[in-house]
Amino acid sequence: MLCFGGRYKAYFPKSESMGVERFLAYLAAARPVIDRRLHEYLDVVEDGSSLHTYLYGILDEFVARGGKRVRPAMAMMACEAVGGDPQRALPSGCAVEFFHAAALIHDDIMDGSELRRDAATAHIVHGVPLAINTGDFALGLVCTIVVRDAGLDDRTKISVLDAIGEMSARTIEGQALDVGWVRDDVYDLTPDDYLYMALGKTGYYSGISPLKIGALVGGASREQQAALEHFGKNAAIAFQIQDDLLNLTGDEQATGKDYLNDILESKRTLMVIHALGSTQGAQRERLVSLLRRGTQKTDAEVREVVDLLQDLGSIDFARQTARTLILEARSYLAPLPASSARDALVSMADFFLERER
Repeated sequence: MLCFGGRYKAYFPKSESMGVERFLAYLAAARPVIDRRLHEYLDVVEDGSSLHTYLYGILDEFVARGGKRVRPAMAMMACEAVGGDPQRALPSGCAVEFFHAAALIHDDIMDGSELRRDAATAHIVHGVPLAINTGDFALGLVCTIVVRDAGLDDRTKISVLDAIGEMSARTIEGQALDVGWVRDDVYDLTPDDYLYMALGKTGYYSGISPLKIGALVGGASREQQAALEHFGKNAAIAFQIQDDLLNLTGDEQATGKDYLNDILESKRTLMVIHALGSTQGAQRERLVSLLRRGTQKTDAEVREVVDLLQDLGSIDFARQTARTLILEARSYLAPLPASSARDALVSMADFFLERER
């Protein structure tokens, strides 16, 4: 049995400054355990069989090619932070990771993306029909893993499944807004509209839900559960803002996916919404006209949009919003007892803000 609390005492000296090292150390120890469990769920058919070729192998390769395993680690950290055994939260954390895989496969199809984790997307490699089917299969695994988890009592299983159901609904709602705003040429949006969309699209499965699930498995009090949910909400929205910033200000090699793709697709990121609300007249008309060109924008036009976002202070606005969210997120963890797991969660918030891919 892997006890993260005992294993990490050497990594977590008492300090006011967390940095990212504590979270990265936790993740480094947890990731091999998570990877083995994820593979075990898919290693159930013979290599070379038709099912392996057309389904299990596709998902296994997609999951194995990368990913930081942040979501399963979050469930384990939350469980440990409220006094539970992090190993008990591992299966439910893996369930969230399969949900994440499904979301990525389906999102790549919707966005027409060509790269994911430094490799061609699943639909490029295997075709759209098999990719859709593989994403559907990953979704099917989510509840099955929880229901068949021998380490959880029935009451806890129901609570975890309820959290997963909420996560699924909110994520799909957020995706609907993200896609629908572009389809219907919606420009009259506010930063609050973006935050609501991001809370659904990313906030639940990348923050609120894995932490809530870990807390449920760990037997958290209502106060502790609420603290982790509030923390996860802020941290995950900041994560999404940083993701949008990296797509805009990073580079293709560093991010491992299509550089400037959000601009090419005219996504309503926080930067774009801020820019639309910060200009008027001919300049705003020009920005709207560029956004309406969608994927038909030239490289020069994509760069023009980026320059506008820079000139209007929209990039700095997004960075400051993310920082504010992270600072507030840290304060929510006060009800949790002092522990290396709580320190790792604070460190994770710093990582969300400072990551480069």
